[in-house]
Amino acid sequence: MKASKLFDKSFLRTCITYFILCSLLVSILNAALNTIISWRLDNAFPSIYSLLDYQDALMQDDFSAVPMRKFHGCAFLVFDEDGRMLYASDNQFKEQLRAEDLWMINEYDSGLYYSVQEMANMPDDGYYYIALQRYNIETDALELVNYCIVDPDYHIISGDLFPWLEQLTERELELLQGIYQGKWDISKAVFTAQDGQERTLIFVSPRLTDVAYTRALEHANRLSLLSYPILLAAVFVFAVLFSRKIRRAIRPLGEAIVAYGAGNRVDVDPRMLPVEFRDVTDSFTHLLDQLEQANAEKAAMTAEKQRVLADLSHDLKTPLTVIQGYAQALADGVVPPEKQRQYLETICRKATASTTLMNTLFDYVRLDHPDYQLHASRADLNEFCTSYLAEKYPEIESRGFSLAPTLPDTPVMLSFDAALLRRLLDNLLSNALQYNPAGTTLYFSLTPLDGQVRVIVADDGVGIAPEIADTLFEPFVTGNAARTSGGGTGLGMAIVKKAAELHGGSIRLVRPPHAPYHTEFELLLPQPSPKN
Repeated sequence: MKASKLFDKSFLRTCITYFILCSLLVSILNAALNTIISWRLDNAFPSIYSLLDYQDALMQDDFSAVPMRKFHGCAFLVFDEDGRMLYASDNQFKEQLRAEDLWMINEYDSGLYYSVQEMANMPDDGYYYIALQRYNIETDALELVNYCIVDPDYHIISGDLFPWLEQLTERELELLQGIYQGKWDISKAVFTAQDGQERTLIFVSPRLTDVAYTRALEHANRLSLLSYPILLAAVFVFAVLFSRKIRRAIRPLGEAIVAYGAGNRVDVDPRMLPVEFRDVTDSFTHLLDQLEQANAEKAAMTAEKQRVLADLSHDLKTPLTVIQGYAQALADGVVPPEKQRQYLETICRKATASTTLMNTLFDYVRLDHPDYQLHASRADLNEFCTSYLAEKYPEIESRGFSLAPTLPDTPVMLSFDAALLRRLLDNLLSNALQYNPAGTTLYFSLTPLDGQVRVIVADDGVGIAPEIADTLFEPFVTGNAARTSGGGTGLGMAIVKKAAELHGGSIRLVRPPHAPYHTEFELLLPQPSPKN
């Protein structure tokens, strides 16, 4: 099929015509509905936008020219850049609102605003999370600028959103939410008067009630029902006209998919498809490339596993050969008495190395099995870490290392498998002891966070080579500089990662590490809130 037949004038003309017609229809209906909704809401609930329609009078400081009769139950105040009140449309608010309140009131169009949410995961009710957020126009998303958390007495217990405050008042908390005395919505606008002076306008209006808002929306929804038959008819006509042409247009892509399913790759020329489907073609081609790359990586991983298994066989065969030879020599009585102890010590050392090698492989296979059961119980993680470090301290000191622990003074209750967590820590500390010179300082810290616990294991030694840092936790990854504790199997750090995941947590190599660390591992473990 030639490209010219796919892009003939009738296809393009029909496509563009019906697309424009449907778009116009949807736009007209949308505009009509939005106009009705906006009109009803603006008249029922005046907003600062309606007040700013009189911007000319405001810029001339002619505040009395604003017809407040249109803003039933509302009021506005104007402050100059020095915080002096220039005008108040209602004496009640004139006495109650001050320039010191301005920083707490959200500006309607600045993109920055405060949000206040009651926290549900705290031990008691009345904790609030206050966030200063920014709306990013480019990403159409909210960005967190800063935050703080207040307790039921409004003391700031976390965050540095208001570094100059130790406690908020109930009034300040309401203003941050855009509420005044529980009965009014409050917002502000900043503008420049004709004399070049900055003005801050405060607008107070009755709060939007659920009943009135629901009534307006229900009325709009009844009107919107009229648009459904029109849209359905347009969609039906559009579908009938284009279904056949679309099927014919994308036939080359379908044939390529069928061919790949049969084991044959067929590349699709994007020029043979409509412009609308070229992205799909590119994605399909990209998917084929990814599948081929994944197959290549799988083959490489299989080859790597086979190589490691071969190395394991060699590493096991070498000590076993020594054990067999020395044992046979001892059994045959050909070893002089003065060398028998040396032979027995060599046999013991080689047997220990073989056992360690096999245990590492067995542990990884066991942890990776889908039926593996975690033997977890709730205990004090702080006490566990203290005992563990006390047990390891003689070994650390004898190797010429120093230990700098940072542990909390209070219990840290957590559900964990003590044996598996010990293996995780053993792998990390053993690596640090094995691959760093004497004089290195080992750092260990335990920090309770919000809903989780962070454990840092770090050192100020030689660091980890960049070429293995990205694949450090992958199984069967080895290298001359690899800091693994699996005896060369490349499984030590894979066991560490698996142990963390089995606890519902995660571990990562922090890059770059925080000073004074040269190597830093961060282990995060979940800490569910205790049940009442």
